Amino acid sequence: MEVTFRRTGERRYAVEVRRERAEDLIMSPAPGYDAHLPHDMVHFMVEQHWGLRDGVYGQVAAGGDAGTFHPLDAPTTKRWRKQTERRNALSGQDIGRSEQLAAVMFARWCTVRLGKPEPAWFADGARRADVSEEDTQGCLPALDVVAARWETVGIGESMSIPWPWPER
Repeated sequence: MEVTFRRTGERRYAVEVRRERAEDLIMSPAPGYDAHLPHDMVHFMVEQHWGLRDGVYGQVAAGGDAGTFHPLDAPTTKRWRKQTERRNALSGQDIGRSEQLAAVMFARWCTVRLGKPEPAWFADGARRADVSEEDTQGCLPALDVVAARWETVGIGESMSIPWPWPER
């Protein structure tokens, strides 16, 4: 499975997913645009870093839609929705953890790399996500790599990242 992050406008992006075992998907517009590090890219990286094979992208790799994606090249039919709902019911157990980690890591990255103030909720969020300072420091280099790539992507251009585990 390959995930493509496409800059579609001045402050807009889309996420496309190419799968071998199920139809290709798109989420456009995707939520949480950021010029340095879009929200769904942070999801991808925290799932990869923490080995969450059943988060947002893990559910997509299992044939689901994470509740946000739609078929790339076909209309969303009633049959497709039913099939996807069944697949979603059997996967996605780590989506909540992925959300927590994405929030914590984006805040930490913005604080450390961009010099933004730490959000008031950060300590509580890190505790609830069961993430230590050492854990956050371990993930920052991976976020740096994709942020550096994303910052060079112009409107209409994209960058792709392969999902590290097999589709299910």
